[in-house]
Amino acid sequence: MTGDFIELGGVRLHYLITGPDNAPALLMLHGASTSLYEPYMALSNALEAYRVIWLDRPGLGWSERPEGPWSPEREADLIAHFLTALGIPQVVVLGHSWGAAIALRLLMDRPGHARGGVLISPAARAWVGEAAAYNKLTHWPVIGPLISHVIAPVLGPGQLKTGVTSAFHPEKAPTGYVETARLDRLFTPSVWKANAADMAQVNTHLAAQETRYGEITQPVILLAGPKDTVVRTSRHAEPVAKTLPHGELRLFAKAGHNLHHGYSHEVTKAVEDVLARKR
Repeated sequence: MTGDFIELGGVRLHYLITGPDNAPALLMLHGASTSLYEPYMALSNALEAYRVIWLDRPGLGWSERPEGPWSPEREADLIAHFLTALGIPQVVVLGHSWGAAIALRLLMDRPGHARGGVLISPAARAWVGEAAAYNKLTHWPVIGPLISHVIAPVLGPGQLKTGVTSAFHPEKAPTGYVETARLDRLFTPSVWKANAADMAQVNTHLAAQETRYGEITQPVILLAGPKDTVVRTSRHAEPVAKTLPHGELRLFAKAGHNLHHGYSHEVTKAVEDVLARKR
C-alpha cells in the first residue's frame, strides 16, 4: 500500500491513514531502523476500527528530516505540526521501541495533541546499551560516506536475518517479514545516516527526558515481554510504568521485542482502555 506525502517546513513526510474518518484517531510511531510498514504489517487488521495515522518518522522510511542537530524534542515538535496540518487535534499515540521514546516526548511536550499513550517494548531510559560503532562512524569524514553509500547497502541486507531473529526472540518472525515490512529501506544512504544519528546519541537523548516522565498526566499503558533481548524490560518498561502518574504495565511472559505481531489484539485492548480512562 502506498501512502501520501505532506510538506512541512521544506521537508516531506510520508504517511498513511486507514480506518473510518469519524473513529478515534491513533498515531503509530515505528521504532529504529524501520518504517511505517513494520507496525502496519502487525496491527492494520487489529486496529481497523480506528482512524490510524501511520507515520514514517522524520528521516526514516520515505520521510525527510530537517537539517541540523536532531533530537526527540525536535521530532515531537515536528509531529505536532504534522497533526495540526492534517486537521487532527488529538490522538492516542502508540510507539514501539525507539518510537515509544518519541511518543513519551509528545505526551510531555505536546499534551494537547496526545490524549494518552500505548508504549510497546519501550526504549525509555538512558543506558539502553552502547551504540554500535558503525552508527558513530557513519558521521565521520571519509569513512562515513563509505559506510552509508557502500558498506551498508552491500553488507547490510545479509545481516537482516540476525537482527530480525533477535527482535522476535524467543518467538519466530512471521513468514515474509523482511519483505512485507520493507526493511531494506534502511540501507538507503539518507535513511541509514538518519537512523545512525539517532542511535549514536540514544543514551544522551534518553538521559535528557527520563527525569520528566512524572509530568505526564495522560493515561499510558506499557506492553512488554520479560524475555525481550533488545530492550531490557526490567530497565525500561517496569520502572517507567511506576514513574508515570497514570501508567500501567502489562507483561507477556513469552513475548519478545516485536510483541505487537503476536499480541496485536492486546494492543487493541490497551487502546480501548486508554480511551476509556479520563485524563
